[in-house]
Amino acid sequence: MRPLLIKINLMLRERTIKIHEKEYLTDALKREGFAALPTNCVINKVLPGLGATYCELTSPRKSIIIEPNVPVIVDKAKKHKHTLAVHKGVMVQHITDFLEKNGKQHYKILTTPESFQKVKEAMEALQIDMYSECFMLFDECEKLVQDVDYRGTISGPMSDFFLFQYKAMVSATPIIAEDERLVNQGFRILKVVPTYDYKKKMKLITTNNICESLVERLTELKITKKSRVCIFTNSIDTIDSLFVDVPDIQDCYTFCSEESTFKLWKAGKRKKSTLIDELMQFNFFTSRFFSAVDIISKIPPHVILISDMYGAPQSAIDPKTEAIQIVGRFRNGVKSITHISSIRPNLEYKSEPEIKSWLQGAEDIYNDWQKLLKQTTNDGKRTLLREALGNNSFLPYLDNAGKPDPFLVSNLYEAELVKSLYTYPTNLYEAYRASGFFNIEHEPQQHLFSDDDRLALHRQRTRKGRMAVLLLRFEALEKLRTNPNEKAQKKYHHLLSRLITGKDDQTLYSCYEKLGSKFIREKLDFNVKAMERSINKQNEHAIKKSFAMRNAVHQQFEIGDHYSRNEIKVILTQVYKRQGVFVNSGVTSTEINRWFEVERVRKHDIEKFKILKKKD
Repeated sequence: MRPLLIKINLMLRERTIKIHEKEYLTDALKREGFAALPTNCVINKVLPGLGATYCELTSPRKSIIIEPNVPVIVDKAKKHKHTLAVHKGVMVQHITDFLEKNGKQHYKILTTPESFQKVKEAMEALQIDMYSECFMLFDECEKLVQDVDYRGTISGPMSDFFLFQYKAMVSATPIIAEDERLVNQGFRILKVVPTYDYKKKMKLITTNNICESLVERLTELKITKKSRVCIFTNSIDTIDSLFVDVPDIQDCYTFCSEESTFKLWKAGKRKKSTLIDELMQFNFFTSRFFSAVDIISKIPPHVILISDMYGAPQSAIDPKTEAIQIVGRFRNGVKSITHISSIRPNLEYKSEPEIKSWLQGAEDIYNDWQKLLKQTTNDGKRTLLREALGNNSFLPYLDNAGKPDPFLVSNLYEAELVKSLYTYPTNLYEAYRASGFFNIEHEPQQHLFSDDDRLALHRQRTRKGRMAVLLLRFEALEKLRTNPNEKAQKKYHHLLSRLITGKDDQTLYSCYEKLGSKFIREKLDFNVKAMERSINKQNEHAIKKSFAMRNAVHQQFEIGDHYSRNEIKVILTQVYKRQGVFVNSGVTSTEINRWFEVERVRKHDIEKFKILKKKD
């Protein structure tokens, strides 16, 4: 087997062509003598939105264009004649009908990688040699590497791809897999170099709390009802937690896959869609919409990227590919670009030498097992060897033939590299600088509560567990609470309002204020009913000690007068209620001793209390 780490992309010849401002790729190609996209090329557009797919859709030849995402296929097929969109639900018969009807035209078939097999079957059924008759274009080709670990079928068409006489791959952010077929077939890189300044201004916020940083950034941007904010994050769980933790973004739409819409539906009645037709004030997008899909907005939006490395490590965004593709979705421009990311110093990742060593060692052992299996006839040895070969950690990097898959291997390198960027703020900052697409302003932020603190509340499955965590947060706020500084007080009330989201939370806080955390833990054991009773008792005690209460009671009784037990109960009950004291089963006549010095006397055989003197 060949070594895994041949750097194929370094061996490809590169040619550059210039593109001027307001030009499309078609213009640049014509100036260089190309009538259409050239064959056996990896076309690096550098910038999204240059019209590479449009170039092929309008070229005078028959084409099969592979697009990773269904929305792109559906959208582009609507806009061009003699074009068929092939995806889940489109049958082979639909394709054969289309080919029979448009066989004499320069037809275009747009297909997902997963549906390419149906196109192949239709071609074979009609005895069409697609390898010589059609040009094959794989659009957004970085997805072959980026998505193959969780979407193994995306690289399915590549065996056929290299059989086409005319073919190309294209992207504004290509990642070239270590595939020896590229070298064997003489592939080259065609790089499109802009002659103008195309860099976009971006604010990078590295933080220990993405929610707090998002709230502050939205305030800083002065978002109004007329504003449009587009938030990109590759995690439905992160979107769900933002719904809970950031009240300002409730008026929103979430654009995601069908599987994710179901998850959001289970979480509550929230607006979601798999297709983009209009934008609301706040809009969430998952990775399905990171590339290729044009997002049209009359109002240039504020674009915010969020990487939640504690709640969802898969939300790491690659600065050199995904960040560029996201910004490229907005054909009418954007108002601002922000990336808010948590940093996780203890995030485990493998360095390039470590990956190389691991793969080579795993490959050696795997090959040894195969040799032993061929050599031995012992049933026990063969059984154990087959078990080892059929279930090991090297298998995920092999293709169906048992050979290292170049896309899966490249994916491992890319994924580990991206993870490493999120272990230190400078790593992420330097990666953005190296992308060449952004002018970066970096702002590190540190908040009192971290993402770990925030997520600890979400992870609690019992009311008592939530109360215990919340009480720790109240204690952490104590220094701010007792700080008389106006800014500190404003911060305190802001954080407190973010923590208290329900009636039970308010009860806990009131009890903490009046009786302290030790009393709650040791005496009440976080029992809400017990806390309510303790608060009422404490309130009653405080009110009864007040000047207003004392004055109100004193006004109802005359010095020297006599009052029966029932009279005292009625008068005190009325006064207590007016002063806000909770009266459950009434009060006893002995309560009069709290307010006056009295003497018990009997008049007409009835026990009465003579008021002698007011008590202070």
